[in-house]
Amino acid sequence: MADYYSQCVVSPMLPLAELTEAEQLVLRNIFDSQLDGEDLYLFTEIGRNSLIELALPDMRAALASAEIVSLATRLLSKAVADLPDGEDTAEIELDDEWLEIFQEIVQRSDTLTFVAIETGFNCSKMRPDGFGGAAIVITAEAIDTISTSQFIDETLAARLGKTSSAMPHDGGETDA
Repeated sequence: MADYYSQCVVSPMLPLAELTEAEQLVLRNIFDSQLDGEDLYLFTEIGRNSLIELALPDMRAALASAEIVSLATRLLSKAVADLPDGEDTAEIELDDEWLEIFQEIVQRSDTLTFVAIETGFNCSKMRPDGFGGAAIVITAEAIDTISTSQFIDETLAARLGKTSSAMPHDGGETDA
């Protein structure tokens, strides 16, 4: 069985003063994190979590300190409201909401003009679908992405007038 990894780094580091408690709680459960003084460094060693599990007291504390309504506060509020009686842990499934959380941070930031996420796809076996990468740049106005496969296809189309359907695609999303 092959193991697939999606290691990534988020840059620049995020100033803690510009993040709400709700955003910190959500992002620190999607990504691995380290504090560097007053900045938060986000990264993944294996892959980003698309299903996060949060304790009710942590969600309530983040919501109690909320000074602004954001996507992160809406996600937490819904998770708390949907929690069955007697349960104290909620699971939140995330698709692309994390991208929008970053965009909201950039939109209101006094210091950040962008957030960039660089991801390298890797595999424990030499599988053609287990390698590649992607880049995401988030500004106040847009979320732009490109994969290494897309870059190769676009470059071949521009230079040779064709795409390379024989190229393996990024992501390592197979079940092998």
